[in-house]
Amino acid sequence: MESHRDLKGEGGTRVLIVEDHPMIAELVETRLRIEGMRPTKCLGGREAIQFLGHSDVDLVILDIMMPEVDGYEVFKFMKSQQRTRHVPVIFLTAKSTQDAVEKGIAMRAEYYITKLFSGADLVRKVKILLEQHRVSAAAGA
Repeated sequence: MESHRDLKGEGGTRVLIVEDHPMIAELVETRLRIEGMRPTKCLGGREAIQFLGHSDVDLVILDIMMPEVDGYEVFKFMKSQQRTRHVPVIFLTAKSTQDAVEKGIAMRAEYYITKLFSGADLVRKVKILLEQHRVSAAAGA
């Protein structure tokens, strides 16, 4: 399995996948690699927080239901840190109740995608967010 060390010294779009289910993490990673991105997996929230404390990413795909440190806590950590507060986040989760979706949107995640999901739709949304983020950064917003 790949570790967070994969991002160092390489070019390209850096996407962090935070997902405790190894098969889903692998599927998302493979799909993003096919699209020419550099995905890295963290299999839990604690690992993601440690990784985000010292590594730069362009986008995070974040599960919510994880043991120990859930996706909400990772999201709050990201938004509290200067280096990660503007990084776009997609929640990718099995939490599909209306309350859960509204909470994710209220927290200001850019997208909230429920599992079962389309790989093509996920990639399309990742590309949209990356382009929006690039345009905002170029405009100094």
